[in-house]
Order: sequence, then structure tokens, then C-alpha cells
Amino acid sequence: MRPKNERDQSDGGTRATHRLGLGPLGSWVLTLFGLAANTKLLLRAPLLRAPLRAPLLRAPLRAPLLRAPLLRAPLLRAAPILLALLVHAPARSHAERATPSTPPAIELAGLAPPPGDDAREAIALGPAGQVFAPNAAGGWLREQPTTIADRISVIGRAGGQVVALGGGVAFRLAPNGWTAIRIILKGKTIISAGRQSVAAVGRQLYAIDKAALGEPTKLALTPSAVLAIGSGKGTVIALDRGLFRVDGARLTAIKRVPRRVDRLISDRWALVSNGAVDLRSGVTTPWPSGLSIATAASGPSEGLVAVGVVSSGGAKRLELVTLSGKKLVRDPVPEGITGTAVGVALDSFGRAVIALRDGRMALREGGVWSVVSVLEALPAAQPGAPPATSP
Repeated sequence: MRPKNERDQSDGGTRATHRLGLGPLGSWVLTLFGLAANTKLLLRAPLLRAPLRAPLLRAPLRAPLLRAPLLRAPLLRAAPILLALLVHAPARSHAERATPSTPPAIELAGLAPPPGDDAREAIALGPAGQVFAPNAAGGWLREQPTTIADRISVIGRAGGQVVALGGGVAFRLAPNGWTAIRIILKGKTIISAGRQSVAAVGRQLYAIDKAALGEPTKLALTPSAVLAIGSGKGTVIALDRGLFRVDGARLTAIKRVPRRVDRLISDRWALVSNGAVDLRSGVTTPWPSGLSIATAASGPSEGLVAVGVVSSGGAKRLELVTLSGKKLVRDPVPEGITGTAVGVALDSFGRAVIALRDGRMALREGGVWSVVSVLEALPAAQPGAPPATSP
């Protein structure tokens, strides 16, 4: 064991090295200079000049490594300059690492329909189920750290609660966070968007707003796998044979409509490449020239609301588009409000909310547009073991 005073000296030297701001490279170079200096002292020591020990001790000192140019006097004379460079360079890197990094940008994935006739009550969701709820200040705030593992692909409501689909699993938003909706043990689930979401697994159709014995209620058994669902006052499903309306346990083919659609918005509306299809009348309303639809949802009075993108002269502008029957109304969004629309809500008072992917919410109220950014105010992390994870 080393004496206490020797250990203190060694530790002090280590602490001094750290106080100088030297990293591992700086410490290595200092060691090299120390070795070089000690070697020259050893060569001049009287002990090494004794005839008895000279053959034994001077032989290693004749090694090529110890006679290399690195150990010669010119480099030793340059030691103060190199030492100054080593002291100041790490200090700058430490300062750079101490600079706080930019917090990650907030991303939105869509909007859950408002529970009533107020578009401002729509809840914005992030791609992993981050919940941004409207607050009294007129903005949207995330206060719960709850998320789900998979990216959200569909958002709706069932029984007044927000539901979402991620990775083939349906989730319900409870007061304490997301919980999976148990439907059947095997198979991937699909759900419809809107205020009355319906689920399907394979050929089986379920109502997830009405539970029997804690499980969703089975509505119908279809002849083939359900590909998509549109729901509202009723339910429409897409099979490989076309579109069908669900009447109790019976399926009725919908006539005078395309066999394939791009998306079912509700039991009333579907989107195709060039317009919107009224599933009751069979009429397709074409989109205006140059307008492409970014997102759409069911509107008031069984209408359709969408956000379109208009390209003009290399610039892109957003438009709020409403469709009631055959009447199409376009409301250009101010030029300062740009981005990718991922969700939209409209109420009977004309208030509209558009969720933008970059974490902003565009609000139309009284014919005037404004923009706010969603915010986070998560509780501080609690001490203790992290949550358990599956192997």
C-alpha cells in the first residue's frame, strides 16, 4: 500500500489535470513529455555512470524508441507552447458541450373530433399519442406524459371518449392515459374516424362505444375481410366487392358509386382522386382545378370539411373547403399560415380548427384566422425505478 502522502499527491495531480481542462489526449502528451524529461535526467544521473550497473541499465536506454526525435531537446523546448494549446482547446469544447441543445420540435398527427358543437374543443394528438387538450387560455396544452408505442394512423371518438389506431391495435383515452381496447386475441384491428367510431377485425365488425361484459359488441359478420369503415349515423364498409351499408346484421350494396375509393370519411362521404362522393345520392363533386386535399373530416349537418392545397407560381396556399350536398365553398387561409395540414374540425357556428404537422393550430373564429403553437407542461420526473419493459 502506498503511503497516505503519496496517494494524496497522486490524487492532487489528477485533480490538477482536470482543473486545467485537459482531456485524455492532453494527459497522454503530458506523460510523454514527463517521460522524455526523466529519461534525460536518468542519462545524466551519477548512478547510471557506475561501471557495475551501466551495462544493465544503459542497454534499455539505447532502444530506438527512447532515441527517437520525439524525445530530443527541440520538442522539449516546444512543450510550453503545446501545453498552452492543450489547455485552451479542451476548454472551448467543454463550453460548446455546456450550451443547451435546441428542444425537439413538437409534431402533430391529427385531431380528435370535438365532443360537441364547438370546433375549439377538438383534441390534437401527436404521432405517438401525445395529448394536447384545449385549455382556458385558448390554446392547446400537453399535461400528461402518456403515449403509445406505435404511430397513430386513425383518430376518432366512441362513447364520448377519444380512440385511436396504432400498429393494428385500437386504444381508448382514459383519464389516466391510453388503454388498449380488447376485441379479439388475434388479428389486426381497423377503426373508422369521426364521432362514432366502429372497429373491425378480419370479417367481424364491432361497435366499440357499447361494451357487453367489458368487450365491444359484435355488429355483423361480413363475407370477406373489411378493408375500411366509414361511420356516422350509420356504418359503411369497404369490401373487395365494393361498398356496403350495414343495416343491423345485414349488408346492402351501395349502388351508383365507385367500387374503390381512396378513403371513407363517414357513412355519407368518401374521397376519390378527383373529388368527393356522396354515398347517398351517388353524386361525385369534383375538386376545383389545382386543388389537392390534405385532410378531411365529417362536418356539421352531415357535410364534409377538408383542407386543400393550391399551388400557384411555385407557392402553396391552404384553403378550407366545405361541401354540403352539391354546394362547395372555398375559404383561402391567410398566406402567413402555411404547412402540412393533418387534421380539421368545423362546427355549425363557422368556427374551424386546422392542425398543422409542425405543432401549430390555425383557428378561424368570427371570420378571422389566428395561429397558436401547442405547448407542453409535463410533470417533473418522479424518482424511482423506471417502468418495466418486456424482453
